[in-house]
Amino acid sequence: PEPTPQRTYMPLTAASKRRAIKVALLGLVGLTIATYALSVETQMHEPGYEAACDIGAGFSCTAVFSSEYAHPLSHWGLVKQGDALDIGLAVAGMALYSAYFVAACLWRLNLVPYRQPLFLAVATAGACFSCYLLYVLKFILGDFCIVCTGFHCVNFSMFAVALFEFFDSGTSGKGGKRA
Repeated sequence: PEPTPQRTYMPLTAASKRRAIKVALLGLVGLTIATYALSVETQMHEPGYEAACDIGAGFSCTAVFSSEYAHPLSHWGLVKQGDALDIGLAVAGMALYSAYFVAACLWRLNLVPYRQPLFLAVATAGACFSCYLLYVLKFILGDFCIVCTGFHCVNFSMFAVALFEFFDSGTSGKGGKRA
């Protein structure tokens, strides 16, 4: 019998290993924020509950979390409101940031071919979605949400790390040493 062909991967650079740590830490920060957001979402309709992120008029996370924009799939008409797939931003964030954390933990094993472009695609989608949500916050809801700002900071930071990883990986043909 012929031997099973082995996959060959480029060894990880020291910079890539450092970026894996950054992705894991950002994933944990995002997961922490998303967990708090879910806590607010589940308690915000209880009598007497006041979220710590409700700073005042125009600075209310519960106003944002109770808006139709907090469930984008039903808001966009992709699923019915209340459907099992009508997940809120907190649950979606928990899934995304958990996936980032797990991917970062597996990064050193170098198991996933096309890791850099896949990471860049997901981080780009996250940054673009943050831009959409920032537009909604500023121009539609006219509110400021400190929890949402935390999500956006994590998403834009993740995008920056993904850019460095992609362009440092040789995928683009440019190479170079970066963060």
